[in-house]
Amino acid sequence: MEKVRFLDKSRNFQERLNFSNWWKEQISMYGQEVNFFSNLSNLNSMNPLYGEDPAAGYGEGKKLIVQLNLNNDAYLLSKFGVLADSDMTGVIHPIMFEDVFGDGAEPKMGDLMELSEFGLDRIHFPKRGATVYELTEVIDEFQLNAIAGHYVWFFKAKRYDFSHESGSPGAGQGNNPNNDNDIIEEVSKQNFNYEDGDSLCSDTSVYGDY
Repeated sequence: MEKVRFLDKSRNFQERLNFSNWWKEQISMYGQEVNFFSNLSNLNSMNPLYGEDPAAGYGEGKKLIVQLNLNNDAYLLSKFGVLADSDMTGVIHPIMFEDVFGDGAEPKMGDLMELSEFGLDRIHFPKRGATVYELTEVIDEFQLNAIAGHYVWFFKAKRYDFSHESGSPGAGQGNNPNNDNDIIEEVSKQNFNYEDGDSLCSDTSVYGDY
């Protein structure tokens, strides 16, 4: 009599397909719509010291359904005191992602996720708009790999610090006109303004003259 081994990948394809479809159904039913921005950085053009490619920027934001677990004000006790951060975890189905970004596309560390649907009914919207998170980790092997299959991308993200990179949602891109940084920029120009013609530098971008 032949022995049955439930984790035999040559025999349990249909069972793994059922789990994949179950994940897709759960995300479709209980997920939230976000604007997903792909980081266009290229390893070949990154600065070898800092690991950055600030000239690359981000692609156009596209709508995607993901399942989120938001954890605002994650407190961390450090030698500098209590730090309050905001982080998020969630899952993305690979088929749903490829339907939006093309065959073989994968979410990756550095991509941005704007909680567009979640932020629609914030108090005093749009003055207080949708928050943006940056993916810090994306893996396909974690505690939810039933019968040793691989079904979804599991990601971790942290609150995004707005930058001036091309295509970045938030401050500096006209998507958040009430951001405090805009006020700080105007006040700083009263002390020293690169744009008044007295300086050789005509570009005040924090990334320089890209």
